Amino acid sequence: MTSVLTSVPSHPARATTLIPFSLWTAHGLEASVLAKAELPNLRAWVTQAQRVDVQVDAVQEPLLATLSPPHERAWAQTIGWSAGDGVLPWAARAAAEHGLAAANASQGGWAFITLCNWHVSNGQVTLGDPTHLQLDEATDATLFNAMHSFFAEDGIALHPYKPGQWLAQSPLLADLPTASLDRVIGRNIDPWLVGSHVTADLLSPAAKLLRRLQNEMQMLLYTHPVNDTRSLTVNSFWVHGTGALPSDANKPVQQEPAVIQTLRQSALQQDLIGWLQAWQHVDAHVIAPLLARVAAGEPQRLVLCGEHEFHVYDSTKPSLWQRLRIHFAPTSLDTVLAVAPLKD
Repeated sequence: MTSVLTSVPSHPARATTLIPFSLWTAHGLEASVLAKAELPNLRAWVTQAQRVDVQVDAVQEPLLATLSPPHERAWAQTIGWSAGDGVLPWAARAAAEHGLAAANASQGGWAFITLCNWHVSNGQVTLGDPTHLQLDEATDATLFNAMHSFFAEDGIALHPYKPGQWLAQSPLLADLPTASLDRVIGRNIDPWLVGSHVTADLLSPAAKLLRRLQNEMQMLLYTHPVNDTRSLTVNSFWVHGTGALPSDANKPVQQEPAVIQTLRQSALQQDLIGWLQAWQHVDAHVIAPLLARVAAGEPQRLVLCGEHEFHVYDSTKPSLWQRLRIHFAPTSLDTVLAVAPLKD
């Protein structure tokens, strides 16, 4: 399953604000709720901006979505990456920022290893949000010490990164497609396990190795004392952010976007009311300053991202017609925020 990124029209002096989970996949009457959203600054923005690009995921069997969600693809495009689906090298970038990649340039493949809870119910395994584990540094260190040797035996070097998440280093990870955490949280893991987009006989050596490691770590964690007093156990890990930095990674990025994660939690929980409340915060603290910068003559770009698509808006000088429309016919926000589910 490959999906090569294409370029979004760019402006060298245009600052970009990217908001993951800012489009809602609307079902039933949800669009009518969105139409009445009290987001005055967003209404003002869309009446004086031009939508310059829309990119929608292509449905590819057996998955019904891309491995890399739209906000990750939009982010990658903004900083000038061109990479296949599921191999956007977020972990390699983190390693470079921590001084790891430069010292180990020959081992260009990296991944995040995120500790998590796999919840089993009615024969289905669901990935819980790893933030709910609330792992502290001591617990993280205990688990790292228990697990890193198993990875090392398979040629994967682990490096501490932050509590509950480590950096893994191996050439096997350079071109191994993996599903983003944001794709899988709250969902059945089966379609998203590494290599699940191919038949078993076509699994790559790297995919087979990581599946075996997941099984081994599940057995180790099942009886590990760290879980004895935990209400939510650490019972597996998720591998994601795989890839290698492009050869020109050391050159300055086009422009690093401001990435606003305020809507993530309520969107992953499918909490429409909580999501709208979070949007009100974004409207006041992100969109209002965006409008102020436009008024000061600074060109701006806003990227709104949903589950299966993202929309790119560039600021423009409002015409007389646009100014009249703002006053007499406010924008119905369902036309901005609501997107239809993908069709098979």
